[in-house]
Amino acid sequence: MTTIVIRPKNKAEREFLSRLLKKMNIETQFVEEPVPNVETRKAMEDVEQRKGTKVKDSQGLFSKLGI
Repeated sequence: MTTIVIRPKNKAEREFLSRLLKKMNIETQFVEEPVPNVETRKAMEDVEQRKGTKVKDSQGLFSKLGI
């Protein structure tokens, strides 16, 4: 299963992305605190080390996923 770390802009975006990605069998982790926790920092480090993919917004995410 793929995991995506997301910082939603608002509650509606969080709910939408959560439902959509769950249907695609993609686990989501939402960043809600102003300072990233240990798991979020690890995910960010993975992206920096080319073990993951970083997108700027939901449009970029959809493009990357082929939606």
